[in-house]
Amino acid sequence: MQDIINLLNQAVNGELKEENLSKLPVGFYGIIALRVKQLKIMELTASTEEAKNAAKSLRKLIIEIVSKLIDIRIKKMVEKALAGEAFEADEYEKPLIVPLMSFISNANRLKSFINEGKIKELEVFHKSAPISYYLVQFLKPVDKFVGPDLIEYGPFEAGDLATIPQENAKILIDKNIVMKVGEV
Repeated sequence: MQDIINLLNQAVNGELKEENLSKLPVGFYGIIALRVKQLKIMELTASTEEAKNAAKSLRKLIIEIVSKLIDIRIKKMVEKALAGEAFEADEYEKPLIVPLMSFISNANRLKSFINEGKIKELEVFHKSAPISYYLVQFLKPVDKFVGPDLIEYGPFEAGDLATIPQENAKILIDKNIVMKVGEV
């Protein structure tokens, strides 16, 4: 397992030293995932409690280090994207780039609409956001509330069925006020 320690050390030191994204070793995330899987197997098949605990501790440590490394890299990607600077992501990170760039582009559009006082464009932009809805049954009475779609919902009595925005539904589900019946 010394190879994984050296690999992690090289990656973390490179990331902490460089302002730009550092170049990760080829197949870095795949190698890490393989080692984590091997340690998981070692945990399950270890003949002693000490070996089991050692494998578990090492696996958790590797996961924690890689998670923090990814967080650092994501922060750098966001900073570069916001500044309009190019950056080179690892092959396993490439699926993050398109949604990140779309997010940055939409954030810039929002800023532009506000800065230029384009109220109509701002309203169209706001209303174009996809909103998911749940069909719920109310378990307790609820007063009126406004959804993220700026529509007023309610009031509702216990037993009522209604279609409400997912965002509101999740909050009410967590508080045991509604029960999800389906998605719309």
